[in-house]
Amino acid sequence: MSNPTAATPPAPRRTIAGGSLGDVLEAYHEVRAQIASVFALAGVDPTKTRESARELGISRGLAWRLTRIIRESDSTLVVSEVPGALSMGRFFDACRQRGATESSIENAVSALDRFESALSACSGDRKTLAMLMVNRAQSGPRNESEKARRQLFEGACGVWGVQAAIRFVTVLVFPSPDNPNKLDAGHVSAFVGFRRLSPRPWPLYHEAVHDSAGAEVSFVKKPLDPIGPDASEGQRQLMRTYCSPTAPEINVVRSGDYKRYELAAGPVGNEGLTTIVFGAHLRNLYDRYSETPNTAGFMALQQTPVERVVFDMFVHRDLDVSAPPRVHLLDRLAFPHSNVESDFDRQSLAISETPELLPRGASGCFHPLIPWYSTLVQDVADRVKRPLDDFVGSRFEMAYPPISTTLSRRFDLFPAPR
Repeated sequence: MSNPTAATPPAPRRTIAGGSLGDVLEAYHEVRAQIASVFALAGVDPTKTRESARELGISRGLAWRLTRIIRESDSTLVVSEVPGALSMGRFFDACRQRGATESSIENAVSALDRFESALSACSGDRKTLAMLMVNRAQSGPRNESEKARRQLFEGACGVWGVQAAIRFVTVLVFPSPDNPNKLDAGHVSAFVGFRRLSPRPWPLYHEAVHDSAGAEVSFVKKPLDPIGPDASEGQRQLMRTYCSPTAPEINVVRSGDYKRYELAAGPVGNEGLTTIVFGAHLRNLYDRYSETPNTAGFMALQQTPVERVVFDMFVHRDLDVSAPPRVHLLDRLAFPHSNVESDFDRQSLAISETPELLPRGASGCFHPLIPWYSTLVQDVADRVKRPLDDFVGSRFEMAYPPISTTLSRRFDLFPAPR
């Protein structure tokens, strides 16, 4: 299957007014997204240093800095590596010769100008910025934690006989068009590079909604990718354009509060390599306002050993959520059946990773390991009929998330305006 690739939308024209580290990081993420778009339009893989240097005819040192910016998920480790104007000019000239559009290069140059402005206001130079980031980064504890999680991943693959390269969850939350006091969501849950090491079936997606006290809540959904009424429930849940193969066999099993979507038994190893994307429009899912403390949120059950999990949330600007929805990594080994929100803090495992804001628009959704991801997010926004620029996006990313856990992202609800 040839997966779709993203077009390059115009970069939003924003001015970085402040000089905080947060302003620098916001500008950096926009630079990263625009550089990735230029790479893509030039037909060069931005995750491969030697190949990029050879194909573009640029120095290996410049290629190393550019590809490291694209590959590294921890922005604090690479934000000071953004090349200067002269080096970036060489990169743009090389990409221009390979077909990158002038508009994509202009977007990247504008993003770089905003980054330099924020950098100048914050630290004045890259060397000082690097020293500031040392105190902000948590690379030491994170590396040790990641090493332990990788060992757990490798053991879990052998014991359970499955693995995947990436698990991602993408949620767009917005006021319901038919009831402005309710919230709708475009919800996507996917596995990229899933493979079996034994032929048995495997659950990939669990569907349920609970209130803050843990009680099951009924909800209405419709497919993001409509298919004929004669299709099975499992097939109706798929976004087939992004699946490989396009119609994997999915069986649906009800278990307690949950509906479980299982990939049927099949071939092992690379012969059975699969990418599966589930998607639904959830209607009137939550109350928009609450007179008492309450939240709206989404969860991703971590039952499959994966190398990386990505959990993106896009909250509509009308909801006025100023910070990225918070993250809990809930222990489901010691607390397997609990959905009571007041217990989340004590059930949470310690993590050093934190969510980061994404630049606005499709280009800001870029992920180096999923070339078609920006296209998918734009597609979801189109299908729920909401402009993607109307959302504030944030990303939580973790390498080797431990299984028997649940990732939760939530934001607070407030009383209705008087």
